[in-house]
Order: sequence, then structure tokens, then C-alpha cells
Amino acid sequence: MENLKRNVEELYRNMRGEMWKMRHTLLKWLHLMIPLLGILVFLSYYSFSGWSDQGKVYGYMEVLSIVLPLIVSVVSAMSVELEEKGHFQALFTVTVYKRNPLIAKWMVLWSMGFAAILLAVLGFGVCFGIQTGRTVLSVGEYLVLAVVLWLGSMNLYLLHLFLNLAFSKTISLCVGTAQLAVSALFLTGLGEGRWQFFPCAWGGRWSGYLLQYWKGNESVSGEYVANSLVVGAVVTILFWCGALLWFHYYEGRQ
Repeated sequence: MENLKRNVEELYRNMRGEMWKMRHTLLKWLHLMIPLLGILVFLSYYSFSGWSDQGKVYGYMEVLSIVLPLIVSVVSAMSVELEEKGHFQALFTVTVYKRNPLIAKWMVLWSMGFAAILLAVLGFGVCFGIQTGRTVLSVGEYLVLAVVLWLGSMNLYLLHLFLNLAFSKTISLCVGTAQLAVSALFLTGLGEGRWQFFPCAWGGRWSGYLLQYWKGNESVSGEYVANSLVVGAVVTILFWCGALLWFHYYEGRQ
């Protein structure tokens, strides 16, 4: 119990350290500016677009889920660049439990990601309702969609932290760009039977199923969605075990 308490306290200190390192960077501002810019662009386009209200909301959610992997790769690269300036020493010299710096960095970025996704989804929903004077989804439904996208991004942050720490931001950005293309492709019929194994496609697929369910589409199979959640859980466990094992032996870029 004493070891657990010290572990939690150290993790908390690492998280505070991460926030302190980010205070003079663009990281926090990007989590505010990108959602606001996206809302502004889509509302401007939708002001003259001939799409139905439902189609506009669905289209916005699809685009948001598609670009999310690339945005995650960018913010992860910026976070790891802060460690590069100190030659990664902060990851090794200030903790007893070696995995805590990685987990703390992931938790801070994932939490900031939740705030950004929440702003992007709820902000769009409220502004779109004001613009059209009509309601497509309730605030609660927008909130559920935001949570689904956020949960789908969990592994993306860890993956891009790994790519940036082990290789370089160039590799991470290339993978993020590829994930953008894959997530767009897997929203089509070509993704059937494959998307469950690619975390970059989870947010778009799961939010799409929710939208279809709320629309009253009876073709959405609860068993199929449940199976995808099981596969996602297995992939997540294996990925996290592998990442934490790798970081246990990590000594900086060689």
C-alpha cells in the first residue's frame, strides 16, 4: 500500500511537471485554436451548403474523426520536443518508477485532447443550432459523441509518443498522415472486418454507429458493435503492455 501511495504521488508530480513545461508553449493554445478554427470553417461552409441538417452534422463528425490522428501526432511531437531540449534527462533522473513520466505525459495530453474534442463537438452543436434555429442532436448526444471520439484516441496518443521518443517527429507525422487516410478509407465498406484492429478508425466507426442508431437505422447490429469493443479492448491491452515494457528499457534515442 505504501508503494502504491508513493507511485500515485510521483505520478501526480510528473503530471504537474508536464503542465509546467507546457505553460510557455503553443500546446495549450493549439487545443483551443484548432477546434475553434474547425467550427468556424464548417459553419461558414454550411451557411450556403445545400446539405440537409443531418448530413451536415454527420459530415462534420466524420471529418473530425479523420483528422484526429494527424492532430495527435502534431501535439505529441511538440511535447516530445520539450524533452529533446534536455536530452531526455527529465524522463530518467527525477522518478523512482520509470514508467511514470511516460504515463504522466500521456495523461496530460489525453486530458487536453478531451477538452479540445469537447469544445469541437459541443461548440459545433451549439453554434449550428443557433445558426439554423433547428436541433439535430441534443446536448447529451453531442456529449456522448465527444466521449466516444476521446476514448478512440486513447491509443493514438501513446502510439505517437512512442514514435517520437523512439524515432523522430518526421516518422510520427508520416504515420499520422497515413492514419488520416486509413481512417477515411475505413469509414467506407472497404473497412469491414479490418477497422477493429486499427485504433485510428475507432472513433469514426463508433460515432458513426451511434449516429445511425439514433437515426433509427435497424441495420446497426448490437452484437457486431460489441464484438468490435472486445477486439478493441484486446488490442489496447496488448499495445499498452508492449509500450510499457519497451519504455522500461528505454534510454533515449541512440
